Parts: sequence; structure tokens; C-alpha cells
Amino acid sequence: MNINGIKVLVTRPAHQSEHLCQLIAEKGGQPVRLPVIEIVEFEDKSALFECRKQSLDIAIFISANAVEKTLPTLQNHLPRQVIAVGKRTAQTLNAWGITALCPPPPFNSEALLEMPQMQTVTGKKIVIFRGEGGRELLAETLRERGATVNYVQVYRRVQPPVPAWIANTQIDIIIVTSQEGLRNLFAMLDGQSWLRHTPLVVMSERIRAEAERFGVDAPVFVASAASDEGLLEGVLQMPSTL
Repeated sequence: MNINGIKVLVTRPAHQSEHLCQLIAEKGGQPVRLPVIEIVEFEDKSALFECRKQSLDIAIFISANAVEKTLPTLQNHLPRQVIAVGKRTAQTLNAWGITALCPPPPFNSEALLEMPQMQTVTGKKIVIFRGEGGRELLAETLRERGATVNYVQVYRRVQPPVPAWIANTQIDIIIVTSQEGLRNLFAMLDGQSWLRHTPLVVMSERIRAEAERFGVDAPVFVASAASDEGLLEGVLQMPSTL
């Protein structure tokens, strides 16, 4: 599909958007970077240091950000079994020299819970590295299966300031990868009516439902996989709706 000249608003954090922007540009699109989430260090690292003293069975990383904020402290203190929720998270672990298991698409908590390694966890000690807040499904389900599960929060997400140029930019498609990102986008661009009339490519059905609650009346495409490639597929399908 030809997307020459189509402007795609990429709302991922600045340090995570480059690969997706390159994919869009390779297809002839014009990526427009507007980070709606900024990743900042979690000040209290006591839980991280406590992990050094524990005998853990499984470490689960929710995101690439979690890897980058955890490994400087725990690189040599991880258990043998390491699991990444998504492909990019697994690639980030690999860059640190750590081999991680990864569920199949759509690379989410539900897919991870279907993995064979997650079926018999009675008595196992599991730690989940993530940002502040988030879904509880993974920990709740593993506890129901008999595991001892603890969260270690290693970063916070904050809303960045709004750049002045966005008010004068024509956007054809918007990419949003989290519910929090969608909420921040509407908060940052409050009052700009085009936001509700611009097609969206999102990472999950939950984000699509959130977009409907915000009054989006344009087409919303849910990526087939929670990855840059899945998002690109959505962008490539969108021009037929424009």
C-alpha cells in the first residue's frame, strides 16, 4: 500500500520511536514525532537491591524500559528463567547478553499466561519488573496458580509539555500504543477537534475501546501484534479509509 506523503503522528516516548518512524519513512510516509509519555527514573531503588538477596525462580519484564532501568543494578543477579512480554523487550534483554523466552503474538499478558512455562508455577518465586502502575492480570493469575509474585517498579511515566508546532501541523493518521498515552494525548491537545476525526492505529482492543469513550469517530485499527511491524501494518491499511 502506498502511503507517500501521509503524515503519521507517532506518540511513543522519544527514545522508543525511532525504529517505528524508520519503518514508516521506508514506506514513503512522513513520521511526525509527538511523545505523549516521558520515562523517568524511579527514585526508590530499595526493591531492586532487595532482589539481589532473594533466590528467584522467574523474572518477567513487562517492557524494554523495564529492562533498561533494571539491568544496570541486577544484570548478574537474575534467575535462569527470564521472560519478556514482547518481542522488543526480548531484543533489549538480548542486547544485555540475556536470553529471554517470549510469548507468541499478540505479545501481551494473556499470551504470556498461555506459555507452557507459566502453567505449573506452584511454590515458585516470581518477580515482575515494570513501570509504576499497570494491569494486575499477570500477577493475579500467577498467584492463583500458586506462585509468590512481587512487583518491582523501576520507572515512572509522566506527561511531557506540549510543543507549539503541533497546532499548525496537518496529521493524517495517529499511532497510540497505550491507554495512558491516549489519555495524555487528549489532555495535551485538549480542544483540538481534529483529534477525534483522525484515524487511529492502536496496540490493543482496550485502547480502541478507550478511544471510543473519548468520542473518536474516525476508523480505529488494532495492530495484529504488539510490535512496530504490527503498527506499520495498520498504517499501511489506513489510507483506504482516508
